[in-house]
Amino acid sequence: MTDRNPRQLFNTWLLLAGAVISGMALMTIAGPAALVTAVLLGLAIVKSRYVALDFMGLRQAPSALRLGLLIWPAALVLVAAAKLVLSTVLFS
Repeated sequence: MTDRNPRQLFNTWLLLAGAVISGMALMTIAGPAALVTAVLLGLAIVKSRYVALDFMGLRQAPSALRLGLLIWPAALVLVAAAKLVLSTVLFS
């Protein structure tokens, strides 16, 4: 898994769980508005970064591999954001 100690991994897990719970709470309180969706997409980038670097153990991996694994979710978020913008512009 990784060379980090269990306490560090538990702290990362708590951060990820907090991000998920805050996203769920945000959707419950504010509903599916464009701004809320944008915040949730930002949380997705943060979560993917922690999963790739901490749980997959890539903090000491070659920089090209780390960069590729962080660019991939960012590209998906950009596509999702573009779809959100287009649907908001076209159907409002």
